[in-house]
Amino acid sequence: MEFIFRDLPPTEVDVDTLPNVEGFAFADFDSVKSGWWLTERTAPTPEEQEITESVPYRQGSYDFSMIDNERFFNNREITYKLLYVGEEYRNRKGFEQELKRQLMPHNWGKLVDTHEPVYYWWAKCKSVEVDDSSDDATLEASIVFTAYPYAYTNHNEGADYWDDVFFPHWIWQQVKFSVNGSQDVNVKNIGSRPVLSSFVVTGNVKAKGSFGEVSLNDSNYKQTQVVLDIGDNKINLSGNGTIEFVFKREEMV
Repeated sequence: MEFIFRDLPPTEVDVDTLPNVEGFAFADFDSVKSGWWLTERTAPTPEEQEITESVPYRQGSYDFSMIDNERFFNNREITYKLLYVGEEYRNRKGFEQELKRQLMPHNWGKLVDTHEPVYYWWAKCKSVEVDDSSDDATLEASIVFTAYPYAYTNHNEGADYWDDVFFPHWIWQQVKFSVNGSQDVNVKNIGSRPVLSSFVVTGNVKAKGSFGEVSLNDSNYKQTQVVLDIGDNKINLSGNGTIEFVFKREEMV
């Protein structure tokens, strides 16, 4: 990113302002394109669904919150604070109404955040609160979304779009295989939790792994899904045809 600096003494020269590039998009609303400035973003980790039991005369308690080493969470809340500067009061009132119209009526959908460009949230708008300041000619909006606890990758695993590559946490891997006989493959899930994988299949292919064994062909692959564990998923493929594992990672970010 290129930064623009100027000397501190007074100057008559116009100063270029920083571009407005941070914000979010939901449904047909884009905060950047709509002229709102993002001033604050809050996305705390979600609350765990805890199940604990205490036993008399025993220190501490038993925690039954995990199944198969997976923790379970409630939906999380993501809060954005936006600022709109300028315009007369009646125009600011219009911006307030338009903000509520474009966010509140919609059901669950993609929430895209410039802070997490590799991922998106599955969310819906919970509330919109707006404070108008006549002294400063500004609008301050606080927008709360309720979201699924994990973020999804923008594209399916194996569809490596260069703009989505996040080098600190990324792998390039093959998820589509040609099968002629029997072979062993390893499909990795580097996400934060096990995920469901569907398939695209031609011919007749059997897949056997920790999820059991499934027999797939042109007519039934669309109705079949399996769970891919976190980490390595060693799978034996047999038959004749092609098979593609179709899944998105889910990340706790």
